[in-house]
Amino acid sequence: MKKILTRGIVPVLVLLAHSFSAAETAPSRITEVTLFSSQALVTRTAEVPVTAGPNEIQVSVGAFQVDPDSVTAKVFGEGRILAVQYREVPVARTPQDKVRDLEDRLGEHRWRERALQDEKAVLERQETFLNSVVRFAETQVPQDMKTNFPGTESLQGTLEFLGSRFESLAKRKEALDREMEGLHKEIKALEEELAMIRRPAGKVEKFIEILFQGDKDQTVRVEAGCVVGNAYWRPLYRASVPLSLDGVDLTMFSSILQKTGEDWNQADLVVSNVIPLKGVTVPEPDSWVLDIMRPLAGLEGKMPSSDRARAAAPMALLKEEEEKAAPEAAFAEAARTELPLSFEYRFPRPVDIPSREKETLLPLFTRNVDGAFFDLAVPRLSPLTFLVCRAKGDGEILAGPLNVYFGGRYVGKTYLGEKKPGEAFDFNLGADREVKVTRTKAIDKVRETYFGRVERGTVVREMGYVIGVENLKKKEVTLRVLDAVPVSRTDRIEVKDVKLLPEPDERNYRDKEGVHLWTLDLKPGETREISIAFVVTYPRETPPPGL
Repeated sequence: MKKILTRGIVPVLVLLAHSFSAAETAPSRITEVTLFSSQALVTRTAEVPVTAGPNEIQVSVGAFQVDPDSVTAKVFGEGRILAVQYREVPVARTPQDKVRDLEDRLGEHRWRERALQDEKAVLERQETFLNSVVRFAETQVPQDMKTNFPGTESLQGTLEFLGSRFESLAKRKEALDREMEGLHKEIKALEEELAMIRRPAGKVEKFIEILFQGDKDQTVRVEAGCVVGNAYWRPLYRASVPLSLDGVDLTMFSSILQKTGEDWNQADLVVSNVIPLKGVTVPEPDSWVLDIMRPLAGLEGKMPSSDRARAAAPMALLKEEEEKAAPEAAFAEAARTELPLSFEYRFPRPVDIPSREKETLLPLFTRNVDGAFFDLAVPRLSPLTFLVCRAKGDGEILAGPLNVYFGGRYVGKTYLGEKKPGEAFDFNLGADREVKVTRTKAIDKVRETYFGRVERGTVVREMGYVIGVENLKKKEVTLRVLDAVPVSRTDRIEVKDVKLLPEPDERNYRDKEGVHLWTLDLKPGETREISIAFVVTYPRETPPPGL
């Protein structure tokens, strides 16, 4: 079938409008939703009887925000689509007699529902009484059998009575449940219809209008879709590390919030990490011009303002599962499809996501990733040593909150930034109290200055630190130590005679000037030392802070 957008079809609609009879809104429901990072593509399905010749089909839309240019439609039947467009029509005043009729029908259904609930409550009390009789017999009959053995006919009659009563109660409860389920659906349909016709004045009815030329009288299936706002999803991760440190189970969840104005009931849900286009043009580069900044007239002395954008991701608490004897159930996974520009994940079964403020959390996938485990210490900032896991991501890893579980226990949360495929990310598993690290000031003295060699009023200060490490574990550990030497940003302060023993494994760690990394393999009970020494010269009247 052809997909025809609204643009360019207005003349066709004008020419054909006189040949179409008055349209009726076709009952439809949301069957599929593709959720993006800031909007959703909602598809509705309807079964519509049409006649041979021109037909006007209207599919109602209840969302608050609709992108008119995104409207599409498919018709599965014998014929052809002439036009598709999005329309908004003011809601006409509803006759009060129709409202009263719906209210009366709704009241009757609710009364019947309460009657069925009362009858079911009576049956449950009868069932509770029979169960109490059975429990009494389990203790009393063995006592009576010691003095007076009951007759076979008596036992048989009692068993038949109990069996028949339990059977009749179960059948009646099942029939009540079926009737109540049907009533619940009818009540919900009446409530939706009543809410629709009670719309206040000034409201509009939104629908997708399809002009279809049928080849014969038939019932066709219509699929109408449009992009709606007030819906998004964000990734949320759970990293589970066993005590054996033999890998990391990384689970990616989709944290969904939808306030579109209509519920998604039993809809097939697909989440996509594609970036929706706000325009269709390819950016054009401008000339790269270098110039000296000049103050604008009337703005001298004023600092330019800047907006700070913060990536806000819905946070959700992942509850820790209690350990049980049975095997731990894994999270369900969504079917993954790799597209040229994105990944899509289709959930294995239809979902219910109401339009509300509360977030919905659904798992996308779980995978075991290789992790390198080591201890990390930054003694200049903290006396603690932390057990860290370093794992590699892939193209599916997006930025989002990361909840960390170690040995089945929640240890904290961090934020996983945007990673390139193969780029490593670290997360903290908690303080490791069996690897000790200390940092003490070994020397801090002012040297004598000699006239002619050092400017008058200059302080020459010699400083040194000793970092001591000790492995209290019964196994070898890898410890990574990060520390820093001060760096000058002015010619009035000079840092010289820097001595690092042993030589660091990486100087200027991650392009941070003056930050150095030592990687130490410590045997059980082994102690090591790292010494840092340097000389700082600075003006006596303006000593630098932080020394």
